[in-house]
Amino acid sequence: MRVGLHNHTCFSDGRLSPSELIAQAEKLGYERFAITDHNLLSGWQSVRTLPNWVVPGIELSALTENGTEIHLLGLDVKPKADLLAHSQYFTEAYSDLWQEGVFIVTGDGQLAALARNPLTRTQAVDQICERAGAKEAVRAWSIGHRHLYTDRLRSKMPFWKDAIALLHRSQATVGLAHPQRYPSLPDMAAILDAVDAVEVIHPTHSLEQQHYWSQEAVQRDKQLWGSHDFHGWSGEQADGLLEPIQLEIETLCNR
Repeated sequence: MRVGLHNHTCFSDGRLSPSELIAQAEKLGYERFAITDHNLLSGWQSVRTLPNWVVPGIELSALTENGTEIHLLGLDVKPKADLLAHSQYFTEAYSDLWQEGVFIVTGDGQLAALARNPLTRTQAVDQICERAGAKEAVRAWSIGHRHLYTDRLRSKMPFWKDAIALLHRSQATVGLAHPQRYPSLPDMAAILDAVDAVEVIHPTHSLEQQHYWSQEAVQRDKQLWGSHDFHGWSGEQADGLLEPIQLEIETLCNR
């Protein structure tokens, strides 16, 4: 199956709108394409009707015993009340983040107002990219994120057990995103046991690391997922979506 199970839109820290991503994925022949914005559902919710091959998802930030932030992917998620409230909070927080960051970078209040609204955010990003390049648009996000992280963002991140329970209550299948980012967590084994899947294929994972995390997943009877973790800012991603990842269907299903 031709898939990409981890993709970001302009509603969080991605370059493109949900509709632009879906159009590119359709052209490239994706059979399963997940929209998984950070901590919110509003990206894919902004699309009037999702094609049946587009998977509604989320990448939920959570905290571990030692305070490390980890990311959990929830696929086929339903907008249940508590997760919907979480999404609405982060949608507003990211809007503030973009507005503040763009104003700091450009000094342009009108452009910052465009960036605040997710539905016009790509217009602001396009203008920044034309004026100064994509790095300045990323810098706008980074500055806003740094200013709001401690008080507005991290303070709303649940403990990982609560995050998995939240996603399961929302009928999502839960996967641990890019596990090589935090391989030495004291509670890693417990997290792997609690999730339904492991993101084995990721741009930051070497072939050796893919093999290691595949073994960890298979030993625990977990699904194996793969992604480009698409944001669309730099490198190969700057030109748009990459070709789908090909996974054997049985790796996407509980064994």
